[in-house]
Amino acid sequence: EETKIHGVGFVKIHAPWNVLCREAEFMKLKMPTKKVYHIKQAQGLMHKLNSVIHKISEPIRPKVAARQTHTVKHLSYPFSREKQHLFDMSDKDSFFDSKTRSSIVYEILKRTTCTKAKYSMGITSLLANGVYSAAYPLHDGDYESAAEDNDRKLLCEEWASYGVFYKYQPIDLVRKYFGEKIGLYFAWLGVYTQMLIPASVVGIIVFLYGCATVDENIPSMEMCDNQYNITMCPLCDKTCSYWKMSSACGTARASHLFDNPATVFFSVFMALW
Repeated sequence: EETKIHGVGFVKIHAPWNVLCREAEFMKLKMPTKKVYHIKQAQGLMHKLNSVIHKISEPIRPKVAARQTHTVKHLSYPFSREKQHLFDMSDKDSFFDSKTRSSIVYEILKRTTCTKAKYSMGITSLLANGVYSAAYPLHDGDYESAAEDNDRKLLCEEWASYGVFYKYQPIDLVRKYFGEKIGLYFAWLGVYTQMLIPASVVGIIVFLYGCATVDENIPSMEMCDNQYNITMCPLCDKTCSYWKMSSACGTARASHLFDNPATVFFSVFMALW
């Protein structure tokens, strides 16, 4: 009321370095240390097999920066301001990534007390009482006119685009940008969709079997044969009239496509799959 802003007003909140360090220690966030260890690589036949698989799957892999953790991994430890020299702070701007900064700011907003007595505590109470319309983290950088490929631009091009539906998901980048919960959800969704591909292939084969044997199905052949000219009883009392069985020919042939002997195998296969 004092500022007299007409329309919707925005408050942009930024957490400086000292606040990030303090809250990371308070939240016991595990951050990468300078201590690294090498991941043992496969040798011999397995190494050659992995190389062949990697080359074959190259066209369906997202074009994102290769992770260093394929060979080297940092040891993570709960952050401590007194032991900052033990952590990998070669680049302070990227030490706390976007999702970590967003979670830290949100935790601060949740427990910040309000000056007015009628508001209890935190941003959730302010949202419930209509003081603020919404509270959300901002995206990190522009994705349309950005000169360099930031994480948002890479995700837009290699993940949130219909043109890359056949590629693997950049799960590591999704985790880095949105957090572990969102990354784990889309990792599960990708595996689930991938496992449905063989099942769909079996379903198509069963459907094609039904198409190939539709002319050999004796019940539908008899229903479609006009020589029989069988008259059927009315389907209901008084209002319904007699009808010819040959009128249900199309329905009988169509039902065989989805209900044939191979369907029994497909139902057992899907139950096990």
